Order: sequence, then structure tokens, then C-alpha cells
Amino acid sequence: MRSTVVLAALVAVNAFAEDSVFPSKQELQMARMLEPQTVSAEARTFLKSKMKAHSKDMRDLVLAVATLKYDEAKKFAQGISNAPRLDKAAGATVALPDSFFILQDGLKKHAGEVVAACEAKKPAELNQAFTSMMGTCMSCHNAFLVPMRGEKPAAPAK
Repeated sequence: MRSTVVLAALVAVNAFAEDSVFPSKQELQMARMLEPQTVSAEARTFLKSKMKAHSKDMRDLVLAVATLKYDEAKKFAQGISNAPRLDKAAGATVALPDSFFILQDGLKKHAGEVVAACEAKKPAELNQAFTSMMGTCMSCHNAFLVPMRGEKPAAPAK
């Protein structure tokens, strides 16, 4: 009886360990707080330019994951994971809210999980990692891309 209780306690602790499949407190907070974010015109321009290359890698990754082409999926996920990231501490000229940097870090983490799942060639793990990654993408798009789409471009000067 005592060994069963100890085993159950160890399983419970392990389930909530840092490498848990459950979302972290930070991820849960992000899921609740991501309303559309307003950013400066400079930030919008910067984000649009940064996302052009990113979107091609994502389109290619979606197809590679869907067709279980592990080597291709790994290559595109590595490209996303290794893409230059914005460093808030570097004093970038483009001011972005903290939520952007949290999502940026989450994307890197989840892209790394996609790489690991591709190396293991396990479809269930790839599905889970890719689903987590897409959740981060959708949260960021909801917060930053959707509001940009709703803005009307300035009328051209005559």
C-alpha cells in the first residue's frame, strides 16, 4: 500500500515537471491575455518584413509535417527555431510589448520540439509538438497580425 502511494506521488510530481506536456503558468497567462495589441507604425513595418521569410518556412513546414517528411520538416523547423530573434534588452528601435517576446521564445521552444520529434520519427510526438507550435503562432497572429489587417492604410498623397 505504501509503495503504491509513493509511486502515485512520483507520477504526479513528474507530470508537472518542467518538461511537462501541460502548459506552463506563463503559457496559460498568455492564452488569457492576448487581446489585440497596438504597436507603432515602425513596429508594424518591421514585423511585416520579418514575417515574410518566416511565412515561407511555415508554409513549407505545414506541408512537410502533413506528409510526414521528417527530414524536410526538421529542416524548416530548425530554420524557424534558429531565425534571428529580437532582443528586448538590446535597445531595439522598434518598441514591442512584452507579450511579443514571450511568444517569440515560445515559438523557438516549440520549433525545437518539432525538430526533436522529427529526429525520433514519431508521428504522435510530431503532432503534439506541431500543434503546440501552431497554438503559439495563432496567439501571436491574433495579438499582432489581426489588428494590423484592421487598420486602414493612409491615403496616398496627391
